[in-house]
Amino acid sequence: MARTLWPIEEQTEGKHLLLKSYLDGWFPILGSFNGRLLFIDGFAGPGEYTGGELGSPLVALDSVRRHKNERRLKGVEVVFLFIESDERRAEHLQGLVDHRPPTPGTTVTVLQGGFEDNMTNLLDQIDHQNATLDPAFVMVDPFGVKGSPMRLIQRILRNPKSECLISFMYEPIRRFHGTPEYETHLDDLFGAETWRECFDIANETERKQFFHELFTQQLRGNGAKYVVTFELYKGGRHIYTLYFTTSNLKGCDLMKSCIWKLDRAGTFSFRSYAVGQLALFGANTDRLAQQLRREFGHEWASIKEIERFVMSDATPFHSGHLRRDTLRPLERNGKIEVYRPRGGRGFPAGRGIRIRFK
Repeated sequence: MARTLWPIEEQTEGKHLLLKSYLDGWFPILGSFNGRLLFIDGFAGPGEYTGGELGSPLVALDSVRRHKNERRLKGVEVVFLFIESDERRAEHLQGLVDHRPPTPGTTVTVLQGGFEDNMTNLLDQIDHQNATLDPAFVMVDPFGVKGSPMRLIQRILRNPKSECLISFMYEPIRRFHGTPEYETHLDDLFGAETWRECFDIANETERKQFFHELFTQQLRGNGAKYVVTFELYKGGRHIYTLYFTTSNLKGCDLMKSCIWKLDRAGTFSFRSYAVGQLALFGANTDRLAQQLRREFGHEWASIKEIERFVMSDATPFHSGHLRRDTLRPLERNGKIEVYRPRGGRGFPAGRGIRIRFK
C-alpha cells in the first residue's frame, strides 16, 4: 500500500525552490495582462511531507497569497487545479486546503484520479467550447515514466500561453528500457519509437545525451517554441532533469534567471545542455561572449537582436548577464565595436545601438 506521506527528497527540495522563484515572477507578470491565470499540478501528492515541508500545491498557493497581500494581483482570478491519483493523498491534500484561510480571487479544486484522464477531460471541454486555455503553468512530475504521454503535452502546448515544467526520470529508463512493459510507456513518453535506437549506443554518456536530444526534439515538434533544460545536482551528484517549455521569450528568460539564482545559493547546482554540450555555470560570462561571437560573427547586430538571442533557449545565460557582465568588459578591452547614433554610454534599449564583434 502506498504511503500517504513520505520524507522530502533532494530532487523535490530543489524543484520546489525553483518553482517558488519562478512563480514569484510569473504570477505578477502574467497578471498584468490577463484577468485569469491557471496553475495545474498534475501529480500533486498529499501537499506536505513527513517533516512538515510544503508540497508544490501549497508552494503555489503561498506565492499567490503573498502577491494578493501586496496588491500585485488585484482583480486577477487565479484558478488552482491539483490532480492526484492516490485517494488517500488527494483527501489529505483537500484537508490541508480546507484548513487554510481562503485567499480572495482564488479557486482551488482537488481532483482524485490520473493526470492524463483529468487533463484530457479539461482540454476536451475547452475544444468543445472552441476556446483556448487561460495562461497556464502545468507541472508534470510523474513517479517514473508513466502517465505523461507526449500526445497530452502536445495538446497542452497547443494553447499558446501554456507553460510546462516537466520532470524527466532518466534512471528508470536506463534500468528498464529493455523490458516489454517499459517499451510501451516509452513510446508514449517520447511520442515516437525512435528511442529504441538507444540499443545501438554502448557508451552511457552518449546514450543519455541521445535521450535528452530526442525528448527536446519531440517537445519542439509538439508545440514548444522554447525548451530550457537543466540537470539538478547536489554535492556533484545528478539527481534530476527538468524541462521547461514556453512560447514566451520573457518566460524563457525568467526561468533561466531563477535557475541561476538558485545555483548561486550553493545548496544545489545546475548544468545545462545548451550549445550542444554540458556546461557548468561559472562566475564569469566568457562562454556567453564566445557564443555571441559565433552567432553574430563580424556583422553589425542591434542590441535588441543580441538580447533576444540571450533571452532564448540557445544559451543557458539570461539577459541580466548581457550588459554589465559581458558587453561592458568586451568594449573596455576593445573586443567589440559599438555604434551609438545618439551618443551616450552603456547599452540602453531603444536607442539604435549596434554592435560588431572583432
